[in-house]
Amino acid sequence: MIAKIIKGRDFFRLSTYLTRDRRGEVLDMRHLSSDDPEAAASEMQTAASVSVRTQQPVMHIVVSYDPADAEPSNADMRQDAAGVLRGLGLAENQAIVVRHHDRDHAHMHLMVNRVGADGKSVSDSNSFARAEAALRRIEARRGLTVTPGRHAPAPDTGRRMRGDRATPDPRQHNAPDGVRRTLLTAGSWKDLHSGLATQGWRAETVQRGRGQGLILIGPDGQRIGAGQIDRAATLSRIRQRLDPRPVQTAAPTPAGGRPRVTQQAPVSPGRWYPPPWRNRWANYRPKESAEAARWMGAARRRCKSVFN
Repeated sequence: MIAKIIKGRDFFRLSTYLTRDRRGEVLDMRHLSSDDPEAAASEMQTAASVSVRTQQPVMHIVVSYDPADAEPSNADMRQDAAGVLRGLGLAENQAIVVRHHDRDHAHMHLMVNRVGADGKSVSDSNSFARAEAALRRIEARRGLTVTPGRHAPAPDTGRRMRGDRATPDPRQHNAPDGVRRTLLTAGSWKDLHSGLATQGWRAETVQRGRGQGLILIGPDGQRIGAGQIDRAATLSRIRQRLDPRPVQTAAPTPAGGRPRVTQQAPVSPGRWYPPPWRNRWANYRPKESAEAARWMGAARRRCKSVFN
C-alpha cells in the first residue's frame, strides 16, 4: 500500500474532482451532518474558517493498493481509511472517503478537514512517516503485500526503501547532451538561443517567487529547468558568464594614504555606468561647507544688528 498526501485550501474544488462524472463512490462520511459531498464540502469549509491561523485546512490523502493483492471490498477500504486517520491523529475530524475505479489498481481518496470541532488544527508534522506506519500496520494485520517506504520501516524486517527510484519519473523530462553543451559553452546570449534553436529547443525566462529562472522548452512541448540539466546552467550562473559586469580595480595609492578602490566599467556600447559615489561627494562637500559657513555668517550679522 502507498499513501500520497496533499494539502490545500479549497474543499469545493477537491470535492468536485472526487465526484465529477459519477466516477467516485462515496464509502464513508465521518462527523458530517450531510450525506451529499457538495454540501459536506460547504460544511467543512465553514468549520475550517473558525481557525484563522490555518492556511491549508484541506488534507487530501490517496491510498493505493498493490495490484498483486486481492481486490479490497468497500468495508475493507472503510476500515483501512479509519486506520490511516487514526495514525495521523485525524480520527475525530471531518472526512469523506471516496473510492475510484479509473485506474488498474484499487485506490481511495480521503478529503479531511485538519481543523477539529474545537477550532484547533491537527499538526501535520511527520505526516508521511505516520501514514506509512499506519499502512505497515494494516498490511501486517490483513496479510497484504508489504510495500517498502522511505519514512516508516516494514514491521517484519525493519528496513526502509533506499537508493534511487527503480523507474524514471514520467513527469521528468530529459534534455539531449547537445542542449547541455550549448548551455555550458555559449559565449553570448545570441549564440545560446541560436544553438538551442538548431536543436529544436528554446529558452524562456520565467518568474519564480521573488527571483527568476530559465526554462527550456523542447520540440514536443516538454519543459525542464536549466538548473536540472546542470547546476552550472542556472540563470544566475549563465548571467554571470554572459552579461558584462563592472570589475573592481585598485587605483594607485596616494602618497601617505590608503589604497583607493575605483569602479571600472567594461567597454560595452550603449551602456553607461555612473562614477563612484565617493568621487562625487569629494567634489560636493567643500561647496557644502562653504555655503554653510556663508549662511552662518549672515545669521550672526543679523543677530548683532537686532540686539545692538
